[in-house]
Amino acid sequence: MPALVVFDTCTRSQYYADVHQLLALPSGTILRYDYQEKYFSPEAFAYLRELKEIDCPVDIILFYGQFNDYAKGAADPKGKLLDPANSVLIPTRYARLRNVAVEERIGGDGGSRTIVYFHMELSGFPDPDSPAIRPLLDMLAEKKELPFEKWVALAPEQADLSAFRQDGVELWGKVVDRLADAPSQFHGDVFWRIDHLEKETYLGRKTILPQPRASNRFGQQDYASDYHLDPLSSYRVTLSSFVPAVEGKDLPAGTVVTIKADDAEHLAIPELKQEFRRNASSPFKIGVKSVTDIAPRYIQLSLKTEVPDHESPYTPGSLAEISLVTSIGGYRVAGLLGLALLGAVLGIWAAALFKDGNIPWGMLVGAVGALLVFFSVALFSGRIKLPGGGKD
Repeated sequence: MPALVVFDTCTRSQYYADVHQLLALPSGTILRYDYQEKYFSPEAFAYLRELKEIDCPVDIILFYGQFNDYAKGAADPKGKLLDPANSVLIPTRYARLRNVAVEERIGGDGGSRTIVYFHMELSGFPDPDSPAIRPLLDMLAEKKELPFEKWVALAPEQADLSAFRQDGVELWGKVVDRLADAPSQFHGDVFWRIDHLEKETYLGRKTILPQPRASNRFGQQDYASDYHLDPLSSYRVTLSSFVPAVEGKDLPAGTVVTIKADDAEHLAIPELKQEFRRNASSPFKIGVKSVTDIAPRYIQLSLKTEVPDHESPYTPGSLAEISLVTSIGGYRVAGLLGLALLGAVLGIWAAALFKDGNIPWGMLVGAVGALLVFFSVALFSGRIKLPGGGKD
């Protein structure tokens, strides 16, 4: 089965941020990349243009590359290919292609400016010292399918890709070590990744995983994965940090990681920033507030590195954005409707008892019915929270 090789070269600040996010997002997250047609090899462009949903997933091997003498912010190098002898070339991540969307565009000269959007489900981290790297790069160089000619190519059929297909995160620190080593642009940056997101209950903590969005349709530009959060429950987002060996203790003082939701109305985040902790795990607590919408509510949760007096347009370190979704679940709706219905039935029964002159029993049954209706409304609105953070 064909596989794609995708390169990041980060000659613009937004692309630089892409690599930091690529390294920081948890496995299972769907990340979108987009490239103009001219950056694809002809074979890769034709393959993606004809790709069908039944053909997915397709393996993707991602690389970072730059010339050794390249300075951050300089103009794009032109007219030559990256070469292991004079370049930084590091495999950064393994992913699986889940969706492709093609947007036809025509430039002012009448030529094609078509954009290809592809959505990758992120997985593990390859070994940056694997002996399989050089043969793959040599084969691509022979076809002139390396930057700064092409950025997306099909892996040659004879290439051995088994070493790149890693699902584990154990090698993340090794990738970061290589990426942070001068002359890489990323030398001196701060590195962390989202390790996991977990739900807190009375029985302990339960790790939750991102799920493909129900509205995903192959061929569309909007294609995502979400963490499903229950209303009125508590969660933790845990980060794992890493200080590359080449950086020692020279990281900027006062470095913090911040967290922000684009819908603060429905999320409670008690601690909006934490000091960067070296080679450690750092949890951010999240509480889901009352949700009265049956329709799903999507919330973007952003985490990023902030360094005092940092003025460069290039991010000083890791950043990540994940999608959360919360709504009143079917179990909760059914249960609360059941309570309200039972309360209404008891109210009707109480009226019948009063009519028959059975005042004491009528008062008792009526009071129970009223309490059931009250509790169903209170639980629905979030004024009362069920213990345990159980499943909706």
